[in-house]
Amino acid sequence: MMQPAASSKTTKAKAKPKEKDPNEIPSDSLTHPSKVGQWKNSPIIGKATLIGLGAKPNTTVKSGPLSIKFKHAEVDKIHANTQDQLDEAIDTFSKDNLPKDYSRIKIEYTVKNNSSRAIQFGGIKQVIYSNGYQTSSDDDSLSDTGSVDEIAPNAKRVEYALILLGKSTSGLKPASIKILTDESDDAKSFDTVADGITFSESISYQA
Repeated sequence: MMQPAASSKTTKAKAKPKEKDPNEIPSDSLTHPSKVGQWKNSPIIGKATLIGLGAKPNTTVKSGPLSIKFKHAEVDKIHANTQDQLDEAIDTFSKDNLPKDYSRIKIEYTVKNNSSRAIQFGGIKQVIYSNGYQTSSDDDSLSDTGSVDEIAPNAKRVEYALILLGKSTSGLKPASIKILTDESDDAKSFDTVADGITFSESISYQA
């Protein structure tokens, strides 16, 4: 005769489910970290933790026929989990190599062309930090989608600038940044239609 199965009292205590970190945003969610301390595992870049946030969300600055709306700047700490993710960063910043842990600033902004002519947008020309250091558009540590974009008449485009932060240049936690955009030209005549604009904001590292 078969023995009855051992009673549940003698089975091992079940492993407690791992506590979920309240700051974690699921990797398959469309939500991005928006508060200091929140993090997300991105399949493209690895674990991204938001450590600093600009103090002026959604500020619009106008120049000529253009209006540029800056979402607040983010300072992110990135950990590349795989070589592919590290290679993505090496490619973005045109570097020969990078450590698996690095910090970056992400600047998201929307450019609107309020005219009936296509405009060649100049992109971000320079970012100056509170300690006086700066990153320029010709540095390999600044990657900006806006620097090569033509904005169609009455259209708007969302652009992203990523800046690699280093101890030797800007410090890993800049207290403030000043963004300067380049001038923008008429796409056909190449006449300047918008001067560069300046946008400054302080950055908070408090949760």
